[in-house]
Amino acid sequence: PENAIEYYLFNTTRPPMNDVRVRKAFNAAIDKAALSEYRRVTKPLTAFTPEGLYPGYPQPTGDGFDPGRARRLLAEAGFADAAGNFDPSRFPVQDVELLYNTAESNRQVAEFVQAQWKQNLGVTVPLRNMEWRTYLDTRHRMDYRGFARAGWVGDYMDPYTFLSLFAALEGNNDSGWFDPTYLEMLNRANRELDPQRRYALLAEAEAFLLDVQPVTPLVTQAT
Repeated sequence: PENAIEYYLFNTTRPPMNDVRVRKAFNAAIDKAALSEYRRVTKPLTAFTPEGLYPGYPQPTGDGFDPGRARRLLAEAGFADAAGNFDPSRFPVQDVELLYNTAESNRQVAEFVQAQWKQNLGVTVPLRNMEWRTYLDTRHRMDYRGFARAGWVGDYMDPYTFLSLFAALEGNNDSGWFDPTYLEMLNRANRELDPQRRYALLAEAEAFLLDVQPVTPLVTQAT
């Protein structure tokens, strides 16, 4: 495994992705183990930090693959039939897209995830690709609907290099989500002098991030 991850951002400022139940549903509808088997050079990821790289770090697990729960969450979010079951026809797919920067590997992942959502939710999310600079500008301006591809290579060997991405609305956040509680959790961890206690506090912050779900983790890069 490498000190690098791939994930999809949610635009949390626009419906339907401003509802955490919808974000959790789309995350739970992706079989990340199958995605990694397909990609061959990755490991499945449900957290936001690479797995197994930081000895002693109690990494939270994040939500796993659970299509039934995903459909129940979407029904709870209001996309249900008269019997209370999820009805794909009620989901506003016209308000959602998956944006990615043009590259063959990115297209393959996008098509795989698109097929997962179609199979597990009955929803076909349109794909939209852009050349790198236009894509970055579009993402930074939050001018995307639904999902945008993202990735991060750690600047140093510590979970904070990933978790700090959401410590402010600026920089590479691009999700529209920020919570002062999360920032204080990170700051509290970094004030801690005991390394293991610091790791435990960072893991609590990561669990908080995963519970709010401004991203759907996909894979850890591996060779």
